[in-house]
Amino acid sequence: MKFKTMIPMLNICNIDESLEFYKTALNFSIVSDPAMVQEWRWATIRSGDVELMLAETESPSCFDKGIDPQENTKWPAIFYFYPASVHSLHSHLIDHGYKPTKIVDTVYGMKEFSIQDPDGHMLSFGEDAKE
Repeated sequence: MKFKTMIPMLNICNIDESLEFYKTALNFSIVSDPAMVQEWRWATIRSGDVELMLAETESPSCFDKGIDPQENTKWPAIFYFYPASVHSLHSHLIDHGYKPTKIVDTVYGMKEFSIQDPDGHMLSFGEDAKE
């Protein structure tokens, strides 16, 4: 059996807050019908070839928003993105008032950094250190 694609669905606490973050911070756009987003409190969003689903839930997120993103071994899942430019995205986030971790060169040959979304989901971004 082969899979065609995968779209992660993230449980979130507030659809409007999360949509604003993904739009402003990461240039995602809403794919779902906006009226349905408000009625169902669920959305599919896209940036380039990457899609995520956001589902507002009544139960709080299981993530501890106080964990240092540099200590990524404590996360049940990390969403790892490959942007066109790690440095450009990092600068964009800082320019818009977000607080990503520093860009680091890893032992496995990547330049990467991380940030938490409003619900504490760990989002990491990397590119080949040779680029």
